Amino acid sequence: MPNIPIRREEITNEWLALTLSGSGACEISDCDFEEMTGHNPELSQLFRVRIQYRKRGETHPDVVIVKIPPENDETRLREAGCGPYEGELGAYRLLEPFYGSNIARMYGAVEDLNERTACFVFEDIGTLPAGDKYARIDLGLAKETLSFMATYHARFWNHSTLETKLWIRDADWSFLFNQDPLESAIGWRVIRDDDRFEKTGGLVVAGEYLGARLLDLQVAMRSRPNTLTHNDFHHGNVLLRNTASGSVPVIVDWQMSAFAGGTNDLAKFLMTTVPFKVLVENETRLVHHYVDELKAHGVSGYEFDECWRDYRRAQVATFGNYAISCYKTSPDGGLIESSGDSTHAVIRALTLADPDEMAEVLP
Repeated sequence: MPNIPIRREEITNEWLALTLSGSGACEISDCDFEEMTGHNPELSQLFRVRIQYRKRGETHPDVVIVKIPPENDETRLREAGCGPYEGELGAYRLLEPFYGSNIARMYGAVEDLNERTACFVFEDIGTLPAGDKYARIDLGLAKETLSFMATYHARFWNHSTLETKLWIRDADWSFLFNQDPLESAIGWRVIRDDDRFEKTGGLVVAGEYLGARLLDLQVAMRSRPNTLTHNDFHHGNVLLRNTASGSVPVIVDWQMSAFAGGTNDLAKFLMTTVPFKVLVENETRLVHHYVDELKAHGVSGYEFDECWRDYRRAQVATFGNYAISCYKTSPDGGLIESSGDSTHAVIRALTLADPDEMAEVLP
């Protein structure tokens, strides 16, 4: 049996009080649990917990988010073998200076070293306005998010000791997340044959590139400077903290962190999270902003042209990753398009790329 909670009933008052002890000793009299829906239930269970205290300090929270691994033993151990729990815990430990701002405060975490699992108690950022599926990102929030991205990228830019950490994945893993590149070509055929998608701009060039040639792209992308990357920077993982001076972007779910090229984060964020109209009018400006922020935080020798090339290449890799999972097989053996919001956003973003430019940057 694991030594961390895997069932709601195991999140006891005593366990939660002990996990919150970093904020000082406390005693909990009762808890009210609200089950939350995460984006990947095979990786975790999420609960919003409202706490009543018998004894507390000024910094003890009234509401927390408790994140525990799945209850099913087979699922939990299978997922643990891929390292998401160790990766998230390692990333949060590195990112402690950002707690309470662009990172949700982590009040405590417990590891099971034998299972390679972990559970967390996080700050509750709050809920989205009624009817909103994702945070509403305008140009200002997009630039603020990129400023934070550049800040943590710069902090760990070519950080030689980071790549030796056992918990962090490498750049090759982050490319398609070790999925079979040949399956991306199947996904492209499904997208190409779907009349709902407009096949313009660099989308066709990127789509026709998918398949075995992605291995050449993987090799080419090894030349990028590596840093701490989130690697799953889609719109579901960008929340907003409401403050007296306005909204602040908060990035959650660091389970796929890797020592890889920063344009992994840049491409996925711009393609999935920035509204299409904003991206149409500001794509180049936003990439410039990211590069300028890197320089402001001490990164040298990585100019806009190199970053733009790496960004375009990362867009194709991001597309390849989504294409792999964008279809399912029907009972009669046919292929059915089954993608979601992020895939559709990635497809649309690629229509903005100039096809000649896209062909030129692909190896």
